This record gives sequence, C-alpha cells and structure tokens, in this order.
Amino acid sequence: MVQEEVIQHDEKVFCQQADTSPLMIWMAGCNALYYYLNSNWLEFTGIHLRKGGSASARREEISNIWASSVHPEDRQRCKNIYLKAFATYNSFQRQYRLRRSDGKYRWILDTAAPRFSADGSFAGYIGYCVDVTEVRLPLREDCSASTTSSRRLSKLTEQKQAALKKAQKQLQAETAKRQVVESQLRQKTSEFTAILQVLPDLYFRINADGSILDYKPGKIENPYISTEDCQGKSLRECLPTAICDRFQQAITQVLETQSSVSFEYTLPFSQGNHNFEARLLPLPDQQIIVLVRDTSEKAQTALIESDAKFRTIIENANNVIFALTLEGIFSYVSPNWTEIFGHEIAEVEGQSFIPFVHPDDVSICADYFQKIATTTEKQDAIEYRVKHKNGSWRWHTTNSSAIRDANGNVINFVGICYDTTDRKQAEVALRECAQREALLNRLSNQIRASLDLNYIVETAVREIRDLFQIDRCAFFWYRQDADITHWEKVYEAKSSFLPCLVDEQEATSAEIELIAAKTLNREIIRINDAETLGDGTARLFLRNFGFTAFMSLPVHTKSGEIGTFSCGSCGGFRPWLDNEVELLQAVTVQIAIAIDQAKLYTQSRIAAQTAQDKAQQLEAALLELQQTQAQLIQTEKMSSLGQLVAGIAHEINNPVNFIYGNISHAREYTKDLLHLVELYQQSYCPPTPDIHEQIYNIDLDFLKQDLPKILDSMNMGAERIRQIVLSLRNFSRLDEDGTKAVNLHEGIDSTLLLLQNRLKAKLGHPEIQVIRDYGNLPPVVCHAGQMNQVFMNLLANAIDVLEESYPAGRRTAYVSSHTLREGEPPMSLVNNSKQRINNQGQITSPQIRIRTFIKEDRVIISFADNGLGMTEEVRKRLFDPFFTTKPVGKGTGMGLSISYQIVVQKHGGQIQCISAPGEGAEFVIMIPLHEQPST
Repeated sequence: MVQEEVIQHDEKVFCQQADTSPLMIWMAGCNALYYYLNSNWLEFTGIHLRKGGSASARREEISNIWASSVHPEDRQRCKNIYLKAFATYNSFQRQYRLRRSDGKYRWILDTAAPRFSADGSFAGYIGYCVDVTEVRLPLREDCSASTTSSRRLSKLTEQKQAALKKAQKQLQAETAKRQVVESQLRQKTSEFTAILQVLPDLYFRINADGSILDYKPGKIENPYISTEDCQGKSLRECLPTAICDRFQQAITQVLETQSSVSFEYTLPFSQGNHNFEARLLPLPDQQIIVLVRDTSEKAQTALIESDAKFRTIIENANNVIFALTLEGIFSYVSPNWTEIFGHEIAEVEGQSFIPFVHPDDVSICADYFQKIATTTEKQDAIEYRVKHKNGSWRWHTTNSSAIRDANGNVINFVGICYDTTDRKQAEVALRECAQREALLNRLSNQIRASLDLNYIVETAVREIRDLFQIDRCAFFWYRQDADITHWEKVYEAKSSFLPCLVDEQEATSAEIELIAAKTLNREIIRINDAETLGDGTARLFLRNFGFTAFMSLPVHTKSGEIGTFSCGSCGGFRPWLDNEVELLQAVTVQIAIAIDQAKLYTQSRIAAQTAQDKAQQLEAALLELQQTQAQLIQTEKMSSLGQLVAGIAHEINNPVNFIYGNISHAREYTKDLLHLVELYQQSYCPPTPDIHEQIYNIDLDFLKQDLPKILDSMNMGAERIRQIVLSLRNFSRLDEDGTKAVNLHEGIDSTLLLLQNRLKAKLGHPEIQVIRDYGNLPPVVCHAGQMNQVFMNLLANAIDVLEESYPAGRRTAYVSSHTLREGEPPMSLVNNSKQRINNQGQITSPQIRIRTFIKEDRVIISFADNGLGMTEEVRKRLFDPFFTTKPVGKGTGMGLSISYQIVVQKHGGQIQCISAPGEGAEFVIMIPLHEQPST
C-alpha cells in the first residue's frame, strides 16, 4: 500500500514537472491507453480536458483526443508502430501530422521509451513530441546511375577494401582509447566518491517538526548528537533549548519562503566553545536539509584545505562532472563544460538537461536515470549526443550514480561524461563502407544466383533508395530506335505519397534530349540544387517532376542498349557525395554485366526451347507415323478381310442360288412322282410279287412321308446360307463409299453373326448370352463399314474379357453386384447384376448387353459386359495407341485406338468407358444423329 502511494506521489510530481517542460509530453499505461497529456501538448492542439469524472473515463477521453488530433492518413500507421512497441517493450519513433490549435497540421517527431516499475514490471510508455515541420528532413526515394568498366570496378573494390581495413584499424584504436578513458573515468569516479565522503560539513535531514530523518557527522565532532540513535529523535532531544528555538524559527522561515536560511550559533565543548554556521535548504514534502560547518579557526582551515583540494581535482579533470536533481535540473557542472561545449556555467546550472541533449536521445537519458533511481544495480554507460553552442552535435558517454540518504532515498544524481565523437564518426564511416560493400556483394550474388534482369534491377533500385535515403530512384531504358524516342521505365521506388515519375507526366522532346545527350556521351548528371541551374529547360524539367536535387548515371551494355539510373530528392538542397557516385558507378557496372549475361542466357534458353520444340514435333510426328502405320495395317487387314468375306459370299451365293432356285421344282417333281405311284397302286392291285417285295424293301409309306420333309429342310438350309451371305456382304460394305444413312442394328447383328461361333458354349466355358435392348433408331448417316469395325472391336474385346473371366474348370465367379438406380441417365449405363447372379451372389452366365437409344440429337450405343472390370489406371489408357492388357502376340493395342479415331475424328462423336474392378465394363458410343464434318 505504501509502495502504491509512493508511485502515485512520484507520478504526480512528474506530471507537475512535465507541465513546465517546453516539450509536448504524453504517457500511456501498460494497457496501451493514453492517460496523460501535458499542458504544452493540450495548448498546442487547443484542446481542454473536462474536469471531474472517473479515471477510466478520463483515459478514454485522452485516447480519443489523440486519435482525433492526428491526421487521418497517419493514424493507422502510427497505431501499428505503437501497438508493435507494446509487444516488444522497445523504444520507438514515429512521424505524423498533428492538428494545431489554428486548424493547420504540423509534422511532429514523436519519441517514446518504455517505463518500468521498481520491481521491473512493464508500466507503459512515456513520449515527447517535437514540431519538425520547418526542419523536417525530406522523404527520400529511388533513382539510378551510370556505368564503368570491369577494370574500374576491380580497382574500386580494392580501394573499398583498403578503406574498410583502415576504418577497422581506426575503430580498434578508438576502442583501445575508449577503454583507457573508461578506466580513467572509473578512477575519477572513485576519487569523486571518496571526496564526497571526506567533506567536512555535518549533514542531517529533518521534517517540519524538527525530527531527524537522516544524519551524517562529516568531520565535525559533536557530543550532542549520537550517530547510532539520533534518527527519529527531535532536535530538542539533542540540542540545548535556545539552539533548538533558533532552529525552529529557521525551519518555519524555510517552509514559508521555500528558500535557504543560514544562522550561526555556539556550542560549549570540553575544550571550549565552538562556533558553527547552520544552513537550511528546503526539500519537497515539508523536509529540510541542514548543513552545519564548524567556523572555528581550525575547522575553517581544514575546510578551506578540503575545498581547495576538491576544487583542484574538479577543475583539472579532462572530463565533465555534473550533478542533476531528481527533476533533471543541472545543480552543478564542472568548469571545463565551457571549454568542451562552449556554454557558460551560468547558462547550464539551473537548466534542464533536455535542451542540451539530442531529441532522439532524451528518452535514453531519461530511462537511464530512471533505472539508476529504481534499482540498486550499477548501470552500463550510455551514449548520447550533446549540443555544442555552435549548433554541432557531439557524442558523449556517461557513467552516473545516485546519491542516497541514510534511508536509501535518492537525493540527486552525479556523473562523469567524456567525448566519443571521433570514435562514432569512425564507426559511421565503417558502417557506410560496409553497407556499400554489402550492396555490391548482394548484387553480385544475385547476378550469379539469378539471371532475371528485372528482379536484379528492382533489387538495385530499392537498395540504393534505402541506402541513400532519397525520395526517388528509378531505372530507365533509352529507346532511340522506336518510332518515337522515349524513356522506358523498368522499375521505380518512391515514397507512397509521391506520384509515379513517368506515368503522371510525359517529358517533351527537348527534355528527353536533355538527359539523352549526356547519357549517350557516358556523362554523369550531378545537380545538388536545381534552383541554381542556369539552363532554364533543365530547371523547368526538374521542377515539373518535383526534383530539387538530381543525379543520373548512364548504363551502356555490350549489346548496345543504353539505360540510366536516376536518383532524385524533392526536399531542397541535397549534396551528392563522391562515395555515393562511386557506389552507383560500381552498381551500374554490375547491372551492365547482368544485362549481358541475361541476354546470353535468354538466347541460350530460346535456342534450347527451339530445339526442344523441334524434338517434340519430331516425337509427335513419329508417334503419328506409328499410329498411321498401325492404322493402315489394321485397315488393310479389315479391307482384306472384307474382300475375303465378299469373295466367299459371292462364291457361296451362286451355288446357294442354284440350290435355292431348284428346290421348288424338285418338290413339285417329287409330288407328281408320288402321285403317280399312288395311281399305279390303285390300278394294279394286288401288285406282282416282285413289286410287292420292292415296296417292302424301300418302305414306300415312310418314303412318301419323309421325302417332302427332306425337301423342306433343304429349303431352310438354303435360306440360312442365303442370310449368312447377306450378313457377310452387309458387314464388308465394299460396295459403299463415304457416308450413307444405314440401319445400325443391321451392322450390330451382322457383327454378332460373324462372332456367333465364339458366343457358343465350349468345353469349360458357358455360352455367352447377348441381350439386345434396341431402341427405335432411324437410319443414321455414318461410315457403315467403319462403324461395323468399331462394333467388331468392342464385341471381340468383351468376348475376350468374358473368356478370361471364366477359365477352364471354373463355371461361376463371385463379383459385387450393381443395380441400376431409378432415373439413372443412359450415359452411366452399367450391367444389371440381377440378370446374372443368383441368391448367393454367384454369376450364373456371362452376358453382353447391347442398348441403343436416342438422347437429344445423338445416337447412344452401349456395349456392357459382366466381366471382372478394370482399374482406373487401365481405364484412363484404354484408347492410347499400342496399349493392351492382353498377352504378347494376342493383341496389338490398336483396336480401341482406331475405334476412338473412327468415332471422334470421323464422326465427331464421343466414346467412353465406365468400369471398376468387379463391376464389369461398359463402352458408350455417342455419334450425331445427322452427319457432322470430320476433323
């Protein structure tokens, strides 16, 4: 509870001090809510807080004030920086526009540092704001540069490496020097602490009642006040009444006037009376510091000698010694401050340290002293910039410590600082050199790792803009061979609020020639201040694009292309340093090398691609040739088969016609002869013995009954042969060329007739049942012979599969059943397992099911079998040329491929297979009802 009261008191004191600060200060809690804005912040924005209300309502009001005062375009970006810092507890800076009381937006540099409680827990952030509108550094962007030879790049690299080694040696020397100075600083700090311990004055701290809170005897012997048990006692318990009354008067005067009060008094000692001078100084919280000095001759002499010794040490020190109050006010600085920083002592003492420290480093110093005050551990030295009276900034390193009273309360801070500017400058030079070397190395590595020219150019543009901190950086090609000479932008890096360099404005011919002339002559354009140009056209050109400083370096490749790196600043005078120009020259050399390599790589890729395309074309031609050859062979086979079938049909047809044409006459002749025999039997009855014996031998009654039956059987056989011949002629279709409207059912039946022998039952194989489910098809315009070939291939494959599914000795097989679902579309026809399995799930007979119907304007022909089916991998490759699952020598792998070409290419139709393991297979042919142009 006491600790919370102390924290609240410290916060209150800090807020009171912050209200007197010339800076705009804000504070936020660990919950990321703003809860304090000092009076300078509120006065700047012209906002007044409502009085009263709860603490939570006040914090919400302050958070809303901050958000409403920041420019809308900057709010989200600042909020992201703010919330990211709360996740890491790191210091941060942000720039944004803040609305002033007159309604105008001013650019603000906001610097913040984390705050921590005494126990080390995170307590929030404190920040201060500075108006940087008038001196704000211009935002910077990308541009580009020129080219040099490879030999110059090598020389430049050697120079950079030598400079890097030199800077490293300087850094090592500066480090050694810093170690010596730090050693001296530790010695001086120890001496300074020892001097403070031997100061002769008696010291004690009292409250308004005169009670002693802290006590140090110094060099004065005082029998009235005991060191061991004086704390907590009143002065009246330690000093004579008269002296105590005088002290009480002085205490009252100090509390009323808040100024120091001095008086003299005498105390009797065993050796005699001693004269003392008491000086009372006010402290916060109604407390008073009392310094008592023995003014007797001996004590005075000792005091003078001690002061002289202390002053000699301070004045001869090479470093600045200072003392700060808890509020950050200089209470003392050593005399050499004037020599080092140029300010008179009177200009420093009594002033806050903030105006003398760089704005970016104020939070570092504040955090440093906060940690010293809240922790008892020794803190590492900090580095910060101090402003010289001439306006320059000097880097200094400081070691400080807290002076505490007997109760452990911090009274003030003392410290010593020494100049480290030379070392910092060496570090900056070394870092810049390293950054430039790193950029060149990155570009070299990217050229080796990637031959993408656009990517290399984009990387170089971004790196140069970030390194130089400029407003624009871009790379252009100079297209002088085009119909209209122009600059082609490859890539540009810029600040988000700036318009595109070429997309917004187009340069005139004169402006193009302005840069082109020097680029063609390999000259560097280097303009530090556009307003000082004597060429009016050049000045107007730069002004139109917003440039106040401009630099351009040409790039010439071996292939004859010309480009340029353009760098620009839009915020006033900007000197282009020699090392920056040298770096850009090295970059342009790397870019030129990359361009040449990229072109060679592109040419090789084009040649390789051309060769690959030709190889693919040859491979495709070879495959097509193989397919054509196989198709020609298959076609020739089918043609030969058709000719053979047609020849056989013709040869059979003649004798069959002879037999078929004479049977009717033979029947009539036989009828007449039998009638004549009956007349003879009637006229010559009884017959002679010889005739009777002959009638008995030939069984005349049976002969008269059986002879007509024989003739009828011969007539049926002749008719059957005639139908077979007709089917053979129908299958061969040698007498038909091109497309013709035909009955597809006749083609299917003719094919089945030719395959009839394979459908019959054989030893070890049951009969293959064919189920015809013909729809009402009109004549279909197609290539009849080719379609018969498709029917033959599909039916022959189905028979092969069914024969493989029923090897010798196996009459049944177990397969999973599949039932047609009601409303299933014809496109997904499968076998109806109910027609081919018994109650135990056993196949009773192999089946081939043929369905035909019309769907919209297409004829659908389905061939389904109840075989073992096939895997998805096989199904996907069914129509590939030369693909077959049959043993070597049994199949060529061209049947389905040719069928696919006939259906798809010749008839503009589709053919697909629906199958799964154990589900049989179904081939579905879809061809237009009317003739389609072949592809």
